[in-house]
Amino acid sequence: MRLTFGKGDSRALGFALSTATVMIAHQVAGKATRDALFLSQFDVTDLPKAVIAAAVLSMLAVFAVSSLLARYGPAKLVPGAFGISAGLFMGEWILFAHAPRLVAILLYLHMAIFGAILISTFWSAINERFDPHAAKGTIARVAAAATLGGVLGGVLAQRVATLIDLQAMLLVLSVLHVACLVGVRELVGESRPRTARGDVRSGLHIIARTRYLQLMGALMILIALIAALVDYAFKAQASRTFASEESLITFFASFYATIGVLTFALQTLLGPRMLQRFGIATTLAVLPAAVALGGVLSAAVTHLWTLVALRGSQAVLANSFHRSAFELLYAPLPPPRKRPTKTIIDVATDRIGDLLGGGLLLLLLALMTEVHPSVVISVAVIAAGLALYLITRLHHGYVEQLARNLRTGSVSMTEDEVRDATTEHVLAEMNAFTERQLLMARIKEHRSARHFGVDPDPPETTLGELTVEDVRSIQSTLPGVIPQPARDSSEASRLARAVADLTSEDPALIRRALRGDFMDVRLTPYLIPLLRNEEVAEDARMELRWLVPRIIGQLTDALLDPDLPLLARQRLPGVLEACHNPRSVDGLLQGLADQEFNVRYSCARALARMRARNPELVIAPELVFAAVEREVAVAPRVWSSRILTIDTTLSTDGAGSPKLPRTNRSLEHVFTVLSLTLDREALGLALRALDSTDRNLRGTALEYLENVLPEELRHRLWRHIGVTRRPAAAKRSNQDIVGDLERAAGTNRSQQPT
Repeated sequence: MRLTFGKGDSRALGFALSTATVMIAHQVAGKATRDALFLSQFDVTDLPKAVIAAAVLSMLAVFAVSSLLARYGPAKLVPGAFGISAGLFMGEWILFAHAPRLVAILLYLHMAIFGAILISTFWSAINERFDPHAAKGTIARVAAAATLGGVLGGVLAQRVATLIDLQAMLLVLSVLHVACLVGVRELVGESRPRTARGDVRSGLHIIARTRYLQLMGALMILIALIAALVDYAFKAQASRTFASEESLITFFASFYATIGVLTFALQTLLGPRMLQRFGIATTLAVLPAAVALGGVLSAAVTHLWTLVALRGSQAVLANSFHRSAFELLYAPLPPPRKRPTKTIIDVATDRIGDLLGGGLLLLLLALMTEVHPSVVISVAVIAAGLALYLITRLHHGYVEQLARNLRTGSVSMTEDEVRDATTEHVLAEMNAFTERQLLMARIKEHRSARHFGVDPDPPETTLGELTVEDVRSIQSTLPGVIPQPARDSSEASRLARAVADLTSEDPALIRRALRGDFMDVRLTPYLIPLLRNEEVAEDARMELRWLVPRIIGQLTDALLDPDLPLLARQRLPGVLEACHNPRSVDGLLQGLADQEFNVRYSCARALARMRARNPELVIAPELVFAAVEREVAVAPRVWSSRILTIDTTLSTDGAGSPKLPRTNRSLEHVFTVLSLTLDREALGLALRALDSTDRNLRGTALEYLENVLPEELRHRLWRHIGVTRRPAAAKRSNQDIVGDLERAAGTNRSQQPT
């Protein structure tokens, strides 16, 4: 669906795209400048101290910014933050000539404090500037622009370092943040007022009480710890390889530019597919698994190229697979829990990981005279193993949290909001759970009415008696729920009373028997005729479906009995399909040869529903084609005059059968029978095409039928659908023909019957 914007929104979108590009370009170029300047002025062993100081100051800044953002909103806060940052870069540029070592420290702290916070608050401005409908497409565009900015930032740093010097890069960074200031100010100029405020204290309180959020925070800490360790080993090896400032910034700029390109390619090509196919847990596990495997190689063979590969894979996966999967972990959280905790988990826990990483590195430096990169990588591999274990715990927590909140209604999701296999599975289970609950309520009602002497509140384990397949169709075999006949001295009299009530023709007495405390398979001959009675047919049908595994033979005999009222016979296939026993299938297949069209029609639709619920159910093609042969062998007058009088109130909506037009019941029935062995979707398209006035579409449908139907059967069917002669055509595959049907159906939808 194409998004449409008003004039103001279009202008704001332009500033959002340009600002995102410049902001991330600045971030990448700034990191390259920071690393090159620090390693040119200090030894790599001083890096953990800078990491710890930056982490502490950044955490303090996170809490301060969260409070300010709640009070003033992004419209006032974000432009001011960019302005302050631009001023700091200008001051560092001026100071560089006099105190380069001091500037190296200030720049490291500056980037740590402002980097993640400015990006986070910028996204807050985006979310508040655009309405929810427009934001869906806007965020995707802005994210793409940000990825492009990462590539441009690396190229920019490399070119500036080559043409000028490191000091000039500080001035460039200041100018870039001035541009961001202007862009954000124009973006938020017409932003809507905030409707919700985050509270840091309440966020910490929520995290302390929520195990799921604690697991998310713990995983973020471990991932940040891994990044800090791998980054240290990588930079240590780089500082040994490159000596000058220019060579260092060129190396880091090239590295970050390559990371931007690879991240964009991986996320675009594989990110959504990875989530949709494998789910959140597997996607999250890719990063620590790659670090564990790559870390073993790097520890064994410690060279610059192995560490570049390890750090590069960690950075690419962190910014693609891990980031997209981690964002989905917030899905089960209702807004009152998500809003005050997201910034803390996204930024504060990341800084805690940096703090732990720096502390661990200082400890290693205190214990060893020289910390070899292989030692640091070995510790990172251990942390990656812990992260993999934590992801399994988090996966269970995600499923439980999502299921609980979907069940209570505190979180609601639609199909188009589902972007991963895990959530899709949970939603499917929730649908099944809802149907189970409804069915169990019905069972409890019947149990209470019959006074079976069992617990009126069936335990939760009772749900295990019902399969998802059975519950979804509300057509279940219920072992353990079938009422057993009473074994006392009055059994004969109770049976006689039940028979008398069932044969009384009085709906009140019949319901008393159906809902009473006595039900037995010996009552089957008296239950079946009740299917013709509109007032009690539903109750009779439910009793028969509970008993069906033990009475398949009686039901089949009744189905084929011409002396039984037709309406009762038409409703029996809906009873037989409750049990996927081969005998039930055989009985329904026999019904396809019955003299009454209504019986054949009901049997075919019951079989189609069974096959849709159980794709492993195989029906011999020769039986299907034989049934179709009998249908098309009738005279044209009979073919066109069939009128279906069956009442469908006790049947499902036809799930499992092709969605067919109602212009000709004979043709509809033939295609339902064919769907027992052929492609149901393709048959539905073909039948709709036959009913179309588009000659090309109709011709494509006939070509498909020519490919899948036996010749003699096809010629007889042609007679009924008005095809006198079909010229020979080049043979095409069914896949190509069905593709043409799908494309043509999409362009001729207005001609299809509803």
